[in-house]
Amino acid sequence: MAAPVATLQAELDEILADPAFHNANWGAMVQSVETGEVLYRKHERKLFMPASNMKLVTGAAALTQLGADHHFRTRVLACGEIDQDGALKGDILVIGGGDPTISQRFGDGDPLHIFRAWSDSLHRRGIRRIEGNVVGDDDLFDDVHIGPGWAWDYLGSAYAAEIGALLFNEGALRINVTPGRSKDSSAAVSLEPPTSYVELKGEVSTVGDSTGINVGVARPPFSNEAEMEGAIWIGADSLTLYIAPHDPTLYFVTVLRETLQAQGVAVVGDAVDRDSVAGDCDSAETLFVHESQGLAEILKPLFKESQNQLAEMLLRYLGAVRTDTGSVTTGRRVVTQRLTNWGIPDDSYIYYDGSGLSRYNYLAPEALVRLLRAVSQTQEFEVFYDALPIAGVDGTLESRMRGTRAEGNARAKTGFISNARALSGYVTTQDGELLAFSIIANNFDT
Repeated sequence: MAAPVATLQAELDEILADPAFHNANWGAMVQSVETGEVLYRKHERKLFMPASNMKLVTGAAALTQLGADHHFRTRVLACGEIDQDGALKGDILVIGGGDPTISQRFGDGDPLHIFRAWSDSLHRRGIRRIEGNVVGDDDLFDDVHIGPGWAWDYLGSAYAAEIGALLFNEGALRINVTPGRSKDSSAAVSLEPPTSYVELKGEVSTVGDSTGINVGVARPPFSNEAEMEGAIWIGADSLTLYIAPHDPTLYFVTVLRETLQAQGVAVVGDAVDRDSVAGDCDSAETLFVHESQGLAEILKPLFKESQNQLAEMLLRYLGAVRTDTGSVTTGRRVVTQRLTNWGIPDDSYIYYDGSGLSRYNYLAPEALVRLLRAVSQTQEFEVFYDALPIAGVDGTLESRMRGTRAEGNARAKTGFISNARALSGYVTTQDGELLAFSIIANNFDT
């Protein structure tokens, strides 16, 4: 194997020495999963911003701590008696269990599928009218809804949506923009799902120039007023944008209340956070418990689509399981203990958030390779491996490495934030040997 290894080393050295990357810092490591032989190393113990490669750490810790069949549970309770006319003389209380799957991603594109099912469940219990409020209890997690080290200008964007124990549609709201029927007319703008929770302001105009598609939306931090601006070509298809509303709990219960009303369950009261409601609901009756899909299915969009909110929810949930209060701090303790158990030195990483969105995260390529080898020895490895993007086939690697021997072979997690790129995972050699690799570049212009 000496000759192929020497060729690999020479080719990688040549790539990393390309003048196009003259201002970049590189770290890389390739190691046999089975034998431990190191086939390539370059600055493998130095720390780099890993971007979304941090999701490998969060996902591996969650999978091995909770198990592939773990489900998240959301409880729906009645705070009051149900009279013979179907009126609930009190509130509906929804207790969040950190479920990240109440979204269109897990509902064939329909963000309201679960809320409609809940409405049907209320009908089956004979409830036609709620005389109180729709109350959200998010106390499983703390009230810090954004990740540590997230840039101010991320806020309001769907990829940086706020986190809470009650999370609807991954904290995001879709905006559809359709050109008007004539030049200079206003474009039609709609929300999906339709909701009063976010107020759209501003205007998008319709133009005759096909190069005139430039539509933007901005939501100031701690506000739910979003400003639309720009122009769309009259011959263009509808355009889709996403924003992240402020306050995930109120967003959740507002859309739930609106869905119940649309499905024939009248609600007299408002959508509120339990923290703002006087009194308690200690004698409440559990109406039903919603159970998510298993963790094995959640890992697929976490890795393949690099979904940030899934990672952040898992991090906080790990802390909640250990301490009864989910937070970045409590979750971080669980994750770092798992890394210690895998023999990963604590000076080879700085684990700051769960998704890799924070620029305060750092990982050494060697730490990632150690993690990949450690997970390969667990009973959950098949689930972990199957959840990774496949080169040239799906996820964030769908269009990459096509026409090479890596296509359909390499399984790896991508990472991207400004001036940082990463790729870490597995590849199988011609002889059937599984290799773990990590390659990270920082501090270059793109």
